[in-house]
Amino acid sequence: MVHAFGTPKRHPQSGVFFLRKRVPDRLRKAVGKREIKISLRTRDPDVARIRHLEQLLRIEHCFAQFDGVVVRPDGSPAAYLEIKVGTGSVPPLALPDRPSPPPATVPERPAPVSLIGLFESYAEEAQLSPATIKRWAPLIARFTVHLGHDDARAVRDDVIVWKDSLLKEDIANLTVRDAYLASVRATLEFGVDQGKLDANPAAGVRVRVRKALQEREKGFDATEAAIILAATMRKASPNAAEETAAARRWVPWICAYTGARVNEITPLMGRDFIVRDDIPMIRIRAQNSKTRKFREVPVHSHLTEQGLLDYAKSRGARPLFYDPSRSRGGKPSNPHFKKVGERLASWVRGLGIDARVAPNHGWRHRFTSVARFIGMPEDVRHAIQGHASTKIADKYGDTWPQVFQREIEKMPRYLEET
Repeated sequence: MVHAFGTPKRHPQSGVFFLRKRVPDRLRKAVGKREIKISLRTRDPDVARIRHLEQLLRIEHCFAQFDGVVVRPDGSPAAYLEIKVGTGSVPPLALPDRPSPPPATVPERPAPVSLIGLFESYAEEAQLSPATIKRWAPLIARFTVHLGHDDARAVRDDVIVWKDSLLKEDIANLTVRDAYLASVRATLEFGVDQGKLDANPAAGVRVRVRKALQEREKGFDATEAAIILAATMRKASPNAAEETAAARRWVPWICAYTGARVNEITPLMGRDFIVRDDIPMIRIRAQNSKTRKFREVPVHSHLTEQGLLDYAKSRGARPLFYDPSRSRGGKPSNPHFKKVGERLASWVRGLGIDARVAPNHGWRHRFTSVARFIGMPEDVRHAIQGHASTKIADKYGDTWPQVFQREIEKMPRYLEET
């Protein structure tokens, strides 16, 4: 008999349907609870109704076993084990039209799949960067603490509950989406790809992120650019290491004339300055580029005149902007060049530059703006800055160093009086 809780219920927060079934009074002691709750693992009302009926049949089957009724596989009663009549009893009443079913067998439960082990395998096969592993591994561990177990097979609606709990902790929606959920979703999807999981319960979980308010341009304006570049000309403190002084002196200038990311410039070594067709160029290495492809960018003549090539030559095979024997960092998850970028950002902030501009990305935006102003072809600009092209036509032919140099030299010179 279906009692008051005979229809699927929807969770008010997650929207996932679930079943509620009251346990009959006569069976509460045997079952050990007053009510049964089961997630139906769907937000679709039609699917929920079907799963609701399936679960009700399974529950009634179990109740019948407690009542002393032998039930056929299709759910119909086969025989009463014992019927009490007053002080006597009658033998079992068999239903002759159908044979009794064979003894029920308990299906073997699949072996658990370690969520942490799954992440480790995913990180190894996908060759995740050390920084990503350092960021994601603790989040996977935190998810297992939330679950109370480490079995990826047993993850159901827990992802939604976890998401809601993180948001209640005042963790930024963007962080929950791009770090917490991203790590779990990618790990579980890897489990599906490997045939260890039937589905990815995090696949449909979403976090709404409000678009950030933009109150000014993303790049440095002309005044800010002049302030930063003028500061690079100041005499360094006598206590500053040679490499630290060089980073402040040259990195902003290189970024201004190449539109490169700061963390693409801070790893440079002297040998990364090469010559192609009599044109001095900087080889920007692939491991620090989002496109995973190296590129070679001409050195603007203004940088040559200031002595950048002479400094690069003096360093040889050594890094230009840090000394591994003295600098903090050096671990794959915390490389030296990244620390240089962080210190540069703090230095730029100390110059009074608007905090709404990313100090290590402001040059990249400004280069794009200037390139548009001088009429630099879009495909050339993308190649110089290392943007992945979305046009099939851009994949045809080669862009020669002379083309890059021609466009780079169109860039107006900063602080020309220097």
